[in-house]
Amino acid sequence: MLQGAGGLATLAIAGAGVSELLHRTKPLPLPEISSFAAGSAGSAHSFHSQPDLRPPTVTTTYAASTDAATTHPAVARRVPTDPEFLFLGPGPVSLATGSTQYGPLIIDRAGTPVWFRPLESGMQVTNFTASEYRDEPVLVWWQGVIHESGYGQGEAVLVDRGYREIARVQAAGGRWMDLHALTVTPQGTALFTCYPETVTMDLSAMNGPKNTQVLGSIIQEVDIASGRLLFEWHGLQHIPVTASEEPMAQPYDYLHINSIQQLSDGSLFVSARHTWALYKLERGTGNVIWTLGGKQSNFQMGPGAQFAWQHDAVQVSDQVLTVFDNGTNGPIKTEPQARGLELAVDESRRTVTLRHAYTTADQLLPGAMGSVQILPSGNVMVGWGVDSLTSEFTADGTLLYGASLPEGMYSYRGLRLPWTAAPHHAPAVAAGRDGQSGATVLYASWNGATDVAGWEVNAGAKHNHLRPLGIARRHGFETVIPLKHQPRFASVTPVDRAGKRLRHSPVIRVSDSTTSR
Repeated sequence: MLQGAGGLATLAIAGAGVSELLHRTKPLPLPEISSFAAGSAGSAHSFHSQPDLRPPTVTTTYAASTDAATTHPAVARRVPTDPEFLFLGPGPVSLATGSTQYGPLIIDRAGTPVWFRPLESGMQVTNFTASEYRDEPVLVWWQGVIHESGYGQGEAVLVDRGYREIARVQAAGGRWMDLHALTVTPQGTALFTCYPETVTMDLSAMNGPKNTQVLGSIIQEVDIASGRLLFEWHGLQHIPVTASEEPMAQPYDYLHINSIQQLSDGSLFVSARHTWALYKLERGTGNVIWTLGGKQSNFQMGPGAQFAWQHDAVQVSDQVLTVFDNGTNGPIKTEPQARGLELAVDESRRTVTLRHAYTTADQLLPGAMGSVQILPSGNVMVGWGVDSLTSEFTADGTLLYGASLPEGMYSYRGLRLPWTAAPHHAPAVAAGRDGQSGATVLYASWNGATDVAGWEVNAGAKHNHLRPLGIARRHGFETVIPLKHQPRFASVTPVDRAGKRLRHSPVIRVSDSTTSR
């Protein structure tokens, strides 16, 4: 059945048998127990083993064309060079949207949750990514409150591979960290945007009021360990208000920095949405080295290379950069559709050439957010911001894959990133009864685990005297394991692909379980 944007078809992938996954190194002296995936319905998952988690349901799709489908990473298991997991930060497009849980979310290629951390009510998440801190892999995200102005007040959170929180980063000098940009550097610092300052200016020369409230973008760099301010940049000191493409308003948000990248030479590469331009900044002085795009571009922009209202500028190499060209700020539709752009840049000749534009058949035009990522294989991920979709394309623009959040939700970016983790918390297990047969059913999950192939089931008549019954293959986030007998107590132990038993779940009483399905 065809479904989703751009002529995509629903995805279903059969997993390998448990014997294949678990017996590659040496056989386990336990029988295989039947198991299956817990079903999901509606816009959010629900789990018996972890009822406190209700992550949004993500619909995954693949290309309907034969050629694309046969080369699709999910159909062919995956492109070995590309990361398996998709990082999303679900949030509500409207501030008044329901009571659904929002927070950082990792899914696999089938859209199944791998890890989810719900935020407190009223909090939202952006800039969710995998990074390194002190030479160790970490997850990083911004969380806070987003105001009607489109800016946020919050902080950065870092967790390790056990999902233990290792740092929170806040803006220095009484400022607030804003939602738009957050980067952890190899030097152990955080680069981010701050909630803008308000400055009164005379803009009568631009047909504006004499006493206009102008919003000035601010970038800070803070040492993560100490919180010490290392660098602060004020847009009003370096980029004139006259560079703006934004219509006059009160207050006047003339610049709107929304991405920051530290380049190999230490300089900063930033995107300013409201000037339609990218800037290379000198780290020591904050001075603009060059401007790419917009009214004051130092580069000649080739056909199709100019962007408008853009997000997520990334310098991939000295010759290539990517940027998400929104083409609209919401009210103003400058272009007919949004594009994920790959641009060739010749810095010595000051020229920019369009290498490729990635678009959808239904011409999406999201008024905010978005991302572009070139994968190691050459495939390209495009996040469509408030249009709730993340797409994967071949390098030549063939649409392969889509992951859609429920209607009314966004993800600031959609990135495919490498990640392996073993949670510090124990696996979860719950018990129920089959509504027809009355047999005991176990539900097993381990939020955030990336290397579980199966579940060893242990059961018995006494809490401290359990025996292993067999191995059930893992299915999705929560595995359903029907039992032939009705023990009084049970526990589960995740088993990895090499047959290694990992951490034990708590022992639960199952003899008085209620009907659950």
